Amino acid sequence: MAAEAIELAELSAAPTRPSPASSIKSSSAFDEEGANAVSALPPVDGGKDAWLFLAAGTLCEALAWGAPFSAGVLHQYWLATLFPEGTAGRDLITLAVTLQTGLCYFACAFFGPLMRAYPQYRVPFQVIGIAGTVFGIMGPAFATEPWHVLVTFGLIYPLSGLYYLPSVTLLFEWFQARRGIASGIMFAGTGIGGVVFPFTVSALLNRFGYKAALISISIGMGILGVATLPFLRPRLPVPKNSVEMAAARKVDTAFLKRSTFYAFSGATLLVSFGNFIPSVWIPTYVTDLGMSEYDGTILLAVMNAASIPGLLILGHLSDIWPIRAVMTLSCSGSALACIFLWGFGKSIGMLSAFAVVFGLLGLSFSGIWAKLISTIAQDDPTLPTLIYSVFAVARGIGNITSGPVANALLTSNLFAGGKGAYGVPNYGALLLYSGLTMVAGSVAGVLFKTPRPQRLD
Repeated sequence: MAAEAIELAELSAAPTRPSPASSIKSSSAFDEEGANAVSALPPVDGGKDAWLFLAAGTLCEALAWGAPFSAGVLHQYWLATLFPEGTAGRDLITLAVTLQTGLCYFACAFFGPLMRAYPQYRVPFQVIGIAGTVFGIMGPAFATEPWHVLVTFGLIYPLSGLYYLPSVTLLFEWFQARRGIASGIMFAGTGIGGVVFPFTVSALLNRFGYKAALISISIGMGILGVATLPFLRPRLPVPKNSVEMAAARKVDTAFLKRSTFYAFSGATLLVSFGNFIPSVWIPTYVTDLGMSEYDGTILLAVMNAASIPGLLILGHLSDIWPIRAVMTLSCSGSALACIFLWGFGKSIGMLSAFAVVFGLLGLSFSGIWAKLISTIAQDDPTLPTLIYSVFAVARGIGNITSGPVANALLTSNLFAGGKGAYGVPNYGALLLYSGLTMVAGSVAGVLFKTPRPQRLD
Protein backbone atom coordinates (compact mmCIF):
# COMPACT_ATOMS: atom_id res chain seq x y z
CA MET A 1 0.00 0.00 0.00
CA ALA A 2 2.90 2.40 0.68
CA ALA A 3 4.24 1.93 -2.85
CA GLU A 4 0.80 2.46 -4.38
CA ALA A 5 0.27 5.59 -2.31
CA ILE A 6 3.54 7.07 -3.53
CA GLU A 7 2.73 6.23 -7.15
CA LEU A 8 -0.81 7.59 -6.84
CA ALA A 9 0.55 10.82 -5.38
CA GLU A 10 2.99 11.20 -8.26
CA LEU A 11 0.49 10.36 -10.97
CA SER A 12 -2.41 12.39 -9.64
CA ALA A 13 -0.64 15.59 -8.60
CA ALA A 14 -2.64 18.52 -9.99
CA PRO A 15 -1.50 22.13 -10.40
CA THR A 16 -4.96 23.64 -9.82
CA ARG A 17 -7.17 23.60 -6.74
CA PRO A 18 -10.78 22.42 -7.26
CA SER A 19 -13.61 24.55 -5.91
CA PRO A 20 -15.48 23.29 -2.82
CA ALA A 21 -18.60 22.75 -4.86
CA SER A 22 -16.89 20.49 -7.34
CA SER A 23 -14.59 18.66 -4.97
CA ILE A 24 -17.20 16.20 -3.64
CA LYS A 25 -18.55 15.51 -7.11
CA SER A 26 -15.14 14.94 -8.62
CA SER A 27 -13.50 13.02 -5.75
CA SER A 28 -14.79 9.61 -6.78
CA ALA A 29 -13.85 10.18 -10.40
CA PHE A 30 -10.44 11.46 -9.32
CA ASP A 31 -9.80 8.40 -7.16
CA GLU A 32 -10.95 6.10 -9.95
CA GLU A 33 -8.66 7.74 -12.51
CA GLY A 34 -5.71 7.59 -10.09
CA ALA A 35 -6.36 3.94 -9.31
CA ASN A 36 -6.64 3.12 -13.01
CA ALA A 37 -3.36 4.95 -13.66
CA VAL A 38 -1.59 2.92 -10.97
CA SER A 39 -3.08 -0.38 -12.17
CA ALA A 40 -1.93 0.42 -15.71
CA LEU A 41 1.68 0.53 -14.58
CA PRO A 42 3.86 -2.59 -15.00
CA PRO A 43 3.97 -4.64 -11.78
CA VAL A 44 6.67 -3.93 -9.22
CA ASP A 45 9.08 -6.63 -7.96
CA GLY A 46 8.31 -8.94 -10.88
CA GLY A 47 6.76 -9.39 -14.30
CA LYS A 48 8.32 -9.46 -17.76
CA ASP A 49 9.20 -5.77 -17.91
CA ALA A 50 10.89 -5.75 -14.49
CA TRP A 51 13.03 -8.78 -15.28
CA LEU A 52 13.96 -7.46 -18.73
CA PHE A 53 14.98 -4.19 -17.07
CA LEU A 54 17.08 -6.08 -14.53
CA ALA A 55 18.75 -8.19 -17.24
CA ALA A 56 19.56 -5.11 -19.32
CA GLY A 57 20.80 -3.27 -16.23
CA THR A 58 23.08 -6.17 -15.34
CA LEU A 59 24.57 -6.16 -18.86
CA CYS A 60 24.92 -2.39 -18.63
CA GLU A 61 26.92 -2.75 -15.41
CA ALA A 62 29.12 -5.41 -17.01
CA LEU A 63 29.88 -3.19 -19.99
CA ALA A 64 30.44 0.04 -18.06
CA TRP A 65 32.42 -1.39 -15.13
CA GLY A 66 34.21 -4.39 -16.64
CA ALA A 67 37.14 -2.24 -17.79
CA PRO A 68 37.54 -0.13 -14.62
CA PHE A 69 37.36 -3.14 -12.29
CA SER A 70 39.92 -5.12 -14.29
CA ALA A 71 42.15 -2.21 -15.27
CA GLY A 72 45.05 -3.91 -13.51
CA VAL A 73 45.65 -6.05 -16.61
CA LEU A 74 46.00 -3.05 -18.91
CA HIS A 75 47.91 -1.18 -16.20
CA GLN A 76 50.48 -3.96 -16.07
CA TYR A 77 50.75 -4.14 -19.90
CA TRP A 78 51.20 -0.40 -20.27
CA LEU A 79 53.94 -0.26 -17.62
CA ALA A 80 55.76 -3.40 -18.72
CA THR A 81 55.44 -3.23 -22.51
CA LEU A 82 54.05 -0.03 -24.00
CA PHE A 83 55.76 2.46 -21.67
CA PRO A 84 58.65 0.61 -19.97
CA GLU A 85 60.92 1.93 -17.25
CA GLY A 86 62.51 5.22 -18.28
CA THR A 87 59.58 6.48 -20.39
CA ALA A 88 58.86 10.16 -19.75
CA GLY A 89 55.57 10.71 -17.92
CA ARG A 90 55.21 7.03 -17.04
CA ASP A 91 53.49 7.88 -13.72
CA LEU A 92 50.55 9.20 -15.73
CA ILE A 93 49.54 5.60 -16.46
CA THR A 94 48.68 4.90 -12.82
CA LEU A 95 46.90 8.24 -12.66
CA ALA A 96 44.88 7.34 -15.77
CA VAL A 97 43.73 4.05 -14.22
CA THR A 98 42.65 5.64 -10.95
CA LEU A 99 41.08 8.65 -12.70
CA GLN A 100 39.02 6.39 -14.95
CA THR A 101 37.32 4.58 -12.08
CA GLY A 102 37.21 7.62 -9.82
CA LEU A 103 35.68 9.94 -12.39
CA CYS A 104 33.12 7.29 -13.36
CA TYR A 105 31.84 7.75 -9.82
CA PHE A 106 32.67 11.42 -9.39
CA ALA A 107 30.88 12.46 -12.59
CA CYS A 108 27.61 11.44 -10.93
CA ALA A 109 27.78 14.73 -9.02
CA PHE A 110 26.93 16.36 -12.34
CA PHE A 111 25.14 13.57 -14.22
CA GLY A 112 22.70 12.73 -11.39
CA PRO A 113 21.13 16.20 -11.03
CA LEU A 114 21.26 16.64 -14.82
CA MET A 115 19.26 13.48 -15.48
CA ARG A 116 16.87 14.23 -12.66
CA ALA A 117 16.17 17.69 -14.11
CA TYR A 118 15.81 16.47 -17.72
CA PRO A 119 14.50 12.88 -17.62
CA GLN A 120 12.98 13.30 -21.10
CA TYR A 121 16.52 13.29 -22.55
CA ARG A 122 17.54 10.01 -20.91
CA VAL A 123 18.15 8.13 -24.19
CA PRO A 124 20.34 10.84 -25.81
CA PHE A 125 22.32 11.06 -22.57
CA GLN A 126 22.84 7.30 -22.60
CA VAL A 127 23.97 7.34 -26.24
CA ILE A 128 26.62 9.92 -25.31
CA GLY A 129 27.65 7.64 -22.44
CA ILE A 130 28.03 4.66 -24.78
CA ALA A 131 30.15 6.79 -27.12
CA GLY A 132 32.39 7.71 -24.18
CA THR A 133 32.78 4.02 -23.35
CA VAL A 134 33.72 3.15 -26.93
CA PHE A 135 36.23 5.95 -27.48
CA GLY A 136 37.66 5.58 -23.98
CA ILE A 137 38.69 2.00 -24.80
CA MET A 138 39.55 2.57 -28.45
CA GLY A 139 41.66 5.68 -27.82
CA PRO A 140 44.56 3.97 -25.98
CA ALA A 141 44.98 1.68 -29.00
CA PHE A 142 46.54 4.66 -30.79
CA ALA A 143 48.47 6.02 -27.79
CA THR A 144 52.15 6.80 -28.30
CA GLU A 145 52.65 8.82 -25.12
CA PRO A 146 51.40 8.19 -21.55
CA TRP A 147 49.29 11.35 -21.62
CA HIS A 148 47.30 9.90 -24.52
CA VAL A 149 46.14 7.11 -22.21
CA LEU A 150 45.36 9.68 -19.51
CA VAL A 151 43.09 11.69 -21.83
CA THR A 152 41.24 8.76 -23.42
CA PHE A 153 41.09 6.03 -20.78
CA GLY A 154 41.19 8.40 -17.81
CA LEU A 155 39.07 11.36 -18.94
CA ILE A 156 36.83 10.31 -21.86
CA TYR A 157 35.78 6.89 -20.55
CA PRO A 158 34.05 8.36 -17.45
CA LEU A 159 31.34 9.72 -19.77
CA SER A 160 30.04 6.15 -19.46
CA GLY A 161 28.32 7.42 -16.31
CA LEU A 162 25.62 8.84 -18.57
CA TYR A 163 24.97 5.29 -19.75
CA TYR A 164 24.87 3.32 -16.49
CA LEU A 165 23.43 5.87 -14.04
CA PRO A 166 19.79 5.53 -15.22
CA SER A 167 19.87 1.75 -14.75
CA VAL A 168 20.98 2.15 -11.13
CA THR A 169 18.47 4.83 -10.15
CA LEU A 170 15.49 3.39 -12.08
CA LEU A 171 15.94 0.18 -10.07
CA PHE A 172 14.12 1.96 -7.23
CA GLU A 173 11.01 2.21 -9.43
CA TRP A 174 11.02 -1.42 -10.57
CA PHE A 175 11.85 -3.12 -7.26
CA GLN A 176 10.82 -2.38 -3.68
CA ALA A 177 10.39 -5.45 -1.45
CA ARG A 178 13.13 -7.24 -3.43
CA ARG A 179 15.30 -4.18 -3.87
CA GLY A 180 18.35 -5.59 -2.07
CA ILE A 181 18.58 -8.81 -4.06
CA ALA A 182 17.71 -6.96 -7.29
CA SER A 183 20.56 -4.50 -6.73
CA GLY A 184 22.85 -7.43 -5.93
CA ILE A 185 21.94 -9.06 -9.25
CA MET A 186 22.45 -5.84 -11.19
CA PHE A 187 25.76 -4.97 -9.54
CA ALA A 188 26.90 -8.56 -10.12
CA GLY A 189 27.23 -7.42 -13.71
CA THR A 190 30.32 -5.55 -12.56
CA GLY A 191 31.85 -8.83 -11.41
CA ILE A 192 30.84 -10.57 -14.63
CA GLY A 193 32.50 -7.83 -16.65
CA GLY A 194 35.52 -8.01 -14.36
CA VAL A 195 35.84 -11.74 -15.09
CA VAL A 196 35.25 -11.58 -18.83
CA PHE A 197 37.26 -8.43 -19.57
CA PRO A 198 40.72 -9.55 -18.32
CA PHE A 199 40.62 -12.87 -20.18
CA THR A 200 39.22 -11.22 -23.30
CA VAL A 201 41.97 -8.59 -23.27
CA SER A 202 44.70 -11.16 -22.61
CA ALA A 203 43.44 -13.54 -25.32
CA LEU A 204 43.09 -10.81 -27.93
CA LEU A 205 46.45 -9.28 -27.02
CA ASN A 206 48.20 -12.61 -27.49
CA ARG A 207 46.42 -13.50 -30.73
CA PHE A 208 45.84 -10.23 -32.57
CA GLY A 209 48.04 -7.65 -30.85
CA TYR A 210 47.41 -4.58 -28.73
CA LYS A 211 45.70 -2.25 -31.23
CA ALA A 212 43.33 -4.86 -32.70
CA ALA A 213 42.40 -6.05 -29.21
CA LEU A 214 41.24 -2.66 -27.93
CA ILE A 215 39.48 -1.68 -31.17
CA SER A 216 37.50 -4.91 -31.36
CA ILE A 217 36.55 -4.75 -27.65
CA SER A 218 35.35 -1.15 -27.95
CA ILE A 219 33.18 -1.90 -31.00
CA GLY A 220 31.63 -4.91 -29.27
CA MET A 221 30.88 -2.84 -26.17
CA GLY A 222 29.19 -0.19 -28.30
CA ILE A 223 26.93 -2.70 -30.06
CA LEU A 224 25.88 -4.40 -26.82
CA GLY A 225 25.33 -1.06 -25.11
CA VAL A 226 22.91 0.16 -27.78
CA ALA A 227 21.04 -3.17 -27.57
CA THR A 228 20.22 -2.57 -23.87
CA LEU A 229 18.62 0.86 -24.35
CA PRO A 230 15.04 -0.26 -25.19
CA PHE A 231 14.84 -2.13 -21.87
CA LEU A 232 16.44 0.48 -19.59
CA ARG A 233 13.28 2.51 -19.32
CA PRO A 234 11.41 4.04 -16.38
CA ARG A 235 8.42 2.32 -14.82
CA LEU A 236 6.68 5.57 -13.83
CA PRO A 237 5.60 8.15 -16.43
CA VAL A 238 8.14 10.85 -17.29
CA PRO A 239 6.93 14.43 -16.60
CA LYS A 240 5.62 15.93 -19.85
CA ASN A 241 4.92 19.60 -19.13
CA SER A 242 6.56 22.45 -17.26
CA VAL A 243 4.30 22.13 -14.21
CA GLU A 244 5.01 18.42 -13.78
CA MET A 245 8.73 18.96 -14.37
CA ALA A 246 8.89 21.74 -11.78
CA ALA A 247 7.11 19.52 -9.24
CA ALA A 248 9.47 16.60 -9.99
CA ARG A 249 12.55 18.79 -9.45
CA LYS A 250 11.56 19.83 -5.93
CA VAL A 251 13.68 18.16 -3.27
CA ASP A 252 12.80 17.63 0.38
CA THR A 253 16.06 18.41 2.16
CA ALA A 254 14.97 16.74 5.40
CA PHE A 255 17.34 13.85 4.60
CA LEU A 256 20.25 16.19 5.37
CA LYS A 257 19.17 16.15 9.03
CA ARG A 258 19.32 12.36 9.30
CA SER A 259 22.34 10.73 10.90
CA THR A 260 22.07 7.85 8.43
CA PHE A 261 23.04 10.18 5.57
CA TYR A 262 26.32 11.18 7.21
CA ALA A 263 27.13 7.73 8.61
CA PHE A 264 26.60 5.92 5.30
CA SER A 265 28.28 8.61 3.19
CA GLY A 266 31.26 8.66 5.56
CA ALA A 267 31.52 4.88 5.53
CA THR A 268 31.45 4.84 1.73
CA LEU A 269 34.22 7.43 1.58
CA LEU A 270 36.48 5.67 4.09
CA VAL A 271 36.00 2.24 2.54
CA SER A 272 36.77 3.65 -0.90
CA PHE A 273 40.16 4.97 0.23
CA GLY A 274 41.41 1.38 0.38
CA ASN A 275 38.87 -0.68 -1.56
CA PHE A 276 40.37 -0.14 -5.02
CA ILE A 277 44.01 -0.80 -4.16
CA PRO A 278 43.99 -4.64 -4.33
CA SER A 279 42.40 -4.90 -7.79
CA VAL A 280 44.90 -2.40 -9.24
CA TRP A 281 48.07 -3.65 -7.54
CA ILE A 282 47.63 -7.43 -7.22
CA PRO A 283 48.81 -8.11 -10.83
CA THR A 284 51.91 -5.97 -10.27
CA TYR A 285 52.57 -7.55 -6.85
CA VAL A 286 52.44 -11.02 -8.39
CA THR A 287 55.04 -10.16 -11.04
CA ASP A 288 57.24 -8.58 -8.33
CA LEU A 289 57.18 -11.98 -6.60
CA GLY A 290 58.53 -13.55 -9.79
CA MET A 291 55.28 -15.18 -10.88
CA SER A 292 53.90 -14.87 -14.41
CA GLU A 293 51.66 -12.10 -15.72
CA TYR A 294 49.03 -14.78 -16.34
CA ASP A 295 48.96 -15.56 -12.60
CA GLY A 296 48.10 -11.92 -11.95
CA THR A 297 45.31 -12.07 -14.53
CA ILE A 298 43.94 -15.23 -12.89
CA LEU A 299 43.92 -13.66 -9.42
CA LEU A 300 42.17 -10.54 -10.68
CA ALA A 301 39.57 -12.68 -12.46
CA VAL A 302 39.05 -14.79 -9.31
CA MET A 303 38.55 -11.62 -7.28
CA ASN A 304 35.97 -10.28 -9.71
CA ALA A 305 34.29 -13.69 -10.03
CA ALA A 306 33.93 -13.93 -6.24
CA SER A 307 32.20 -10.55 -6.23
CA ILE A 308 29.32 -12.02 -8.27
CA PRO A 309 27.98 -14.28 -5.49
CA GLY A 310 29.21 -11.70 -2.99
CA LEU A 311 26.92 -9.03 -4.41
CA LEU A 312 23.98 -11.43 -4.42
CA ILE A 313 24.66 -12.53 -0.84
CA LEU A 314 25.17 -9.04 0.58
CA GLY A 315 22.19 -7.71 -1.35
CA HIS A 316 19.97 -10.48 -0.01
CA LEU A 317 21.32 -10.10 3.53
CA SER A 318 20.56 -6.37 3.40
CA ASP A 319 16.90 -7.29 2.85
CA ILE A 320 16.71 -9.54 5.92
CA TRP A 321 19.51 -8.50 8.35
CA PRO A 322 20.05 -5.26 10.27
CA ILE A 323 22.14 -2.98 8.07
CA ARG A 324 24.77 -2.58 10.83
CA ALA A 325 25.49 -6.31 10.72
CA VAL A 326 25.83 -6.39 6.94
CA MET A 327 28.16 -3.35 6.87
CA THR A 328 30.36 -4.84 9.60
CA LEU A 329 30.59 -8.13 7.71
CA SER A 330 31.55 -6.44 4.44
CA CYS A 331 33.99 -3.82 5.73
CA SER A 332 35.70 -5.72 8.55
CA GLY A 333 35.89 -8.97 6.61
CA SER A 334 37.58 -7.36 3.61
CA ALA A 335 39.94 -5.41 5.89
CA LEU A 336 41.07 -8.58 7.66
CA ALA A 337 41.61 -10.24 4.28
CA CYS A 338 43.97 -7.42 3.26
CA ILE A 339 45.90 -7.34 6.51
CA PHE A 340 46.34 -11.11 6.91
CA LEU A 341 45.67 -13.06 3.71
CA TRP A 342 47.41 -10.61 1.38
CA GLY A 343 49.70 -9.44 4.17
CA PHE A 344 51.24 -12.89 4.59
CA GLY A 345 50.55 -14.16 1.09
CA LYS A 346 53.54 -15.06 -1.08
CA SER A 347 52.14 -18.22 -2.65
CA ILE A 348 49.48 -18.54 -5.31
CA GLY A 349 47.31 -20.52 -2.88
CA MET A 350 47.31 -17.86 -0.16
CA LEU A 351 46.76 -15.09 -2.69
CA SER A 352 43.89 -17.04 -4.24
CA ALA A 353 42.25 -17.26 -0.80
CA PHE A 354 42.66 -13.51 -0.46
CA ALA A 355 41.14 -12.93 -3.91
CA VAL A 356 38.08 -15.02 -3.02
CA VAL A 357 37.46 -13.40 0.39
CA PHE A 358 38.10 -9.87 -0.80
CA GLY A 359 35.91 -10.40 -3.85
CA LEU A 360 33.08 -11.77 -1.70
CA LEU A 361 33.18 -9.00 0.90
CA GLY A 362 35.21 -6.03 -0.39
CA LEU A 363 34.35 -5.61 -4.06
CA SER A 364 30.73 -6.42 -3.15
CA PHE A 365 30.24 -3.41 -0.87
CA SER A 366 28.04 -1.66 -3.46
CA GLY A 367 25.57 -4.55 -3.13
CA ILE A 368 24.19 -2.92 0.03
CA TRP A 369 23.90 0.57 -1.47
CA ALA A 370 20.21 0.10 -2.32
CA LYS A 371 19.42 -0.62 1.33
CA LEU A 372 21.53 2.31 2.52
CA ILE A 373 19.84 4.67 0.08
CA SER A 374 16.36 3.39 0.99
CA THR A 375 17.11 3.87 4.69
CA ILE A 376 18.07 7.50 4.09
CA ALA A 377 15.34 8.33 1.55
CA GLN A 378 12.52 6.78 3.62
CA ASP A 379 10.27 6.11 0.60
CA ASP A 380 10.73 9.58 -0.95
CA PRO A 381 10.89 8.70 -4.68
CA THR A 382 12.71 11.94 -5.55
CA LEU A 383 15.80 11.18 -3.45
CA PRO A 384 17.49 7.95 -4.70
CA THR A 385 19.20 9.63 -7.68
CA LEU A 386 20.63 12.42 -5.53
CA ILE A 387 21.73 10.13 -2.71
CA TYR A 388 23.31 7.69 -5.15
CA SER A 389 25.20 10.63 -6.66
CA VAL A 390 26.52 11.57 -3.19
CA PHE A 391 27.64 7.98 -2.58
CA ALA A 392 29.26 7.83 -6.01
CA VAL A 393 31.14 11.08 -5.40
CA ALA A 394 32.40 9.75 -2.05
CA ARG A 395 33.54 6.57 -3.76
CA GLY A 396 35.14 8.60 -6.53
CA ILE A 397 37.10 10.74 -4.05
CA GLY A 398 38.44 7.60 -2.40
CA ASN A 399 39.35 6.07 -5.73
CA ILE A 400 41.08 9.11 -7.20
CA THR A 401 43.18 9.65 -4.09
CA SER A 402 44.14 5.96 -3.92
CA GLY A 403 46.49 6.30 -6.91
CA PRO A 404 48.73 9.09 -5.57
CA VAL A 405 48.57 7.62 -2.06
CA ALA A 406 49.60 4.19 -3.36
CA ASN A 407 52.53 5.65 -5.29
CA ALA A 408 53.66 7.54 -2.17
CA LEU A 409 53.32 4.50 0.11
CA LEU A 410 55.25 2.30 -2.31
CA THR A 411 58.28 4.57 -1.85
CA SER A 412 58.36 3.88 1.90
CA ASN A 413 60.24 0.99 3.42
CA LEU A 414 58.71 0.87 6.90
CA PHE A 415 58.42 -2.92 6.97
CA ALA A 416 61.78 -3.89 5.48
CA GLY A 417 62.58 -7.47 6.44
CA GLY A 418 58.99 -8.20 7.46
CA LYS A 419 57.19 -11.46 6.84
CA GLY A 420 55.04 -12.18 3.83
CA ALA A 421 53.93 -9.29 1.66
CA TYR A 422 55.06 -6.85 4.34
CA GLY A 423 58.64 -7.65 3.41
CA VAL A 424 58.18 -7.25 -0.35
CA PRO A 425 59.39 -3.73 -1.19
CA ASN A 426 57.36 -1.74 -0.43
CA TYR A 427 53.89 -3.25 -0.10
CA GLY A 428 53.62 -3.34 3.69
CA ALA A 429 52.48 0.25 4.17
CA LEU A 430 50.17 -0.02 1.16
CA LEU A 431 48.17 -3.04 2.26
CA LEU A 432 48.05 -1.87 5.88
CA TYR A 433 46.60 1.44 4.70
CA SER A 434 44.03 -0.43 2.61
CA GLY A 435 42.95 -2.57 5.55
CA LEU A 436 42.77 0.21 8.15
CA THR A 437 40.67 2.51 5.96
CA MET A 438 38.10 -0.25 5.55
CA VAL A 439 38.06 -0.85 9.31
CA ALA A 440 37.41 2.88 9.75
CA GLY A 441 34.55 2.61 7.24
CA SER A 442 33.03 -0.20 9.27
CA VAL A 443 33.11 1.92 12.43
CA ALA A 444 31.64 5.00 10.71
CA GLY A 445 28.89 2.98 9.07
CA VAL A 446 27.31 1.82 12.32
CA LEU A 447 27.32 5.20 14.07
CA PHE A 448 23.83 6.31 13.21
CA LYS A 449 20.60 6.80 15.08
CA THR A 450 18.08 4.12 14.17
CA PRO A 451 15.10 5.82 12.47
CA ARG A 452 11.91 5.49 14.48
CA PRO A 453 8.87 4.14 12.67
CA GLN A 454 6.25 6.77 12.04
CA ARG A 455 3.25 6.66 14.37
CA LEU A 456 -0.22 6.71 12.93
CA ASP A 457 -2.61 8.57 15.24
